[in-house]
Amino acid sequence: MPEAASADQPTTSDAPQSSGLRILLDGVTKRYGVRSTPAVDNVTLEIGAGEIVMLVGPSGCGKTTTMKMINRLIEPTSGRIFIGDDDVTHRNPDELRRHIGYVVQGAGLFPHLTVGDNIGIVPRLLKWDKNRVAARIDELLDLVNLDPAQYRDRFPP
Repeated sequence: MPEAASADQPTTSDAPQSSGLRILLDGVTKRYGVRSTPAVDNVTLEIGAGEIVMLVGPSGCGKTTTMKMINRLIEPTSGRIFIGDDDVTHRNPDELRRHIGYVVQGAGLFPHLTVGDNIGIVPRLLKWDKNRVAARIDELLDLVNLDPAQYRDRFPP
């Protein structure tokens, strides 16, 4: 039976929630050469709908490779990846990427765009109206406990 969280430990119910679909990695492996050591080796992981997940580990452990496989920037050598009940290998990669959000490291941000403009890139590509884009930017900033009034119009460091 799981331990009860103490008053100073967050619980799942304390975490910000978002909508979304379950993501399932089923025995996913990525090798960059036929006989190479796997960059990602037989990963099985389920991320529940609406969960916010961070991949944390040392440089070279496969975090970025795993993210790139989920959104099909690279293809796994073996295994399957599902979003909801759909195997992502059957989805158009460009369309798939427009519906997956993830935060890139600082170097992946456009330094000439504000935080809000960086967040709103994909919704604008999807031709959302301005009010919907603005509401989504504020919603996502709130989701990660950043005050939209304080951060929306800032530029990345």
